[in-house]
Amino acid sequence: MNRGSGRISCIIAVAALMVLITPCVRGQTVNEPGAMPGSADDSLGCVDYISWYKAAMNEGNISEALHPWRKALAGCPDISEELYTDGELLYRSLFDRTGEQEYIDTIMLILTQRTYFYNNKPSNDLHKTEILLELAGDDPAYLGLCYNILAEAAGSFPEQMECRHYVQMAALAASLYVMEVIDGEELGNAFVTAIGTVDRRMENHIAGCNIAEDLNNMETFYRTSGAMTCEGLETLYGGKLDRNFRDTAFVSKLFSMTQEAGCTRSDLYYNVAVKMFANDRSAKNAVRLAELNADAGNNDKAISYFTEAYNRDTNSVVRSDVLIRVAMMELGQGKRQEARDRAEHAWQLNKKNAAALMLLAECYAGAELGNTFDNHAAYWVAADYLDAAVKADPSLRKEAKIKIKEYMQNFPTREECFYRRILDEGSIFTVGGWVNEVTRVRFRRE
Repeated sequence: MNRGSGRISCIIAVAALMVLITPCVRGQTVNEPGAMPGSADDSLGCVDYISWYKAAMNEGNISEALHPWRKALAGCPDISEELYTDGELLYRSLFDRTGEQEYIDTIMLILTQRTYFYNNKPSNDLHKTEILLELAGDDPAYLGLCYNILAEAAGSFPEQMECRHYVQMAALAASLYVMEVIDGEELGNAFVTAIGTVDRRMENHIAGCNIAEDLNNMETFYRTSGAMTCEGLETLYGGKLDRNFRDTAFVSKLFSMTQEAGCTRSDLYYNVAVKMFANDRSAKNAVRLAELNADAGNNDKAISYFTEAYNRDTNSVVRSDVLIRVAMMELGQGKRQEARDRAEHAWQLNKKNAAALMLLAECYAGAELGNTFDNHAAYWVAADYLDAAVKADPSLRKEAKIKIKEYMQNFPTREECFYRRILDEGSIFTVGGWVNEVTRVRFRRE
């Protein structure tokens, strides 16, 4: 701003400031001198006023110093930046004596006026936050003002802020959130900004930013506050994941965070899964990628990762579980016979894997074998496998009972069996086609 052309507006601003910087606040009496040299419009008078208030300050007489300081500020607000630092000291002394919050307001105005005439907004605004944090206690209004100043600074001049300022911004956001002054979205934005900046500076070894404990505390609060989002995690760690994917501790932490935030269908979660597999080509990590690809409809990739998982682990129990997952995917694609074959293999590998028997029942229920009777007869086989699953794992009884009741509604009718010369329940029957299973005759209950 041009200082000459802005003189009138400056005087108006100073006048507004002078209304608030009162000579008597809460019983603090200022002794008016009998005769003061100069006038408010006289630069020579300003020099005298400055000399007068400085002498009083040196003697520790704050009340005597206030009147000439105010006169100097009113008459020549741009005579010296020291005028503002002295004013801050005067009102800080008054606050220390009384604890009255009005003096905090006055200090804020002094710093605002100082910025108007001498610029250096970043330094003055950050100094405001130091004053507020030191003097204002837990007053929501002052905490909110301090937070707003830091949030604006983070957007306008982030490089002027030190890491401690970002930590303070996050702490203020947390306090205001608990006080229900700001909402979860605002809290999340503050923590993403603070964590992201501090983490990046620490990663780049920026001087004055060795605050790992503070970073950890911010991350912990972010994770437990309910404000953590998939978008926030992507902003914070998307790029870092690609740079530091060999840092297994970091990748593991991010994996947990994406799960906690409900991001298991996000691109970030998939990228984390890829990095985990790159670091540890285990069957577990391969299965995770297989299932993610299966859910996304990338069947070829899913089969590839399932095959990788099967080959990675020779444990029969693990292999059985892998085959079940492949079979479920194939069944979902309508490949009943292929799913049946894998489920049978899974059962052979692990005779305790009752899920294989449950899946075999699903493969046969609804199978299309060429005619209505054979289609209905396949439900006999499906019910047989449900009975077998319950014997292998009694905890499946309730689930199996519901399905058996459903399947019974699709058994062949007595009339259908009569036309096949099947007259008695319990007789042995072989269901043909790709099913090729021996079962017992049961009539549909009508």
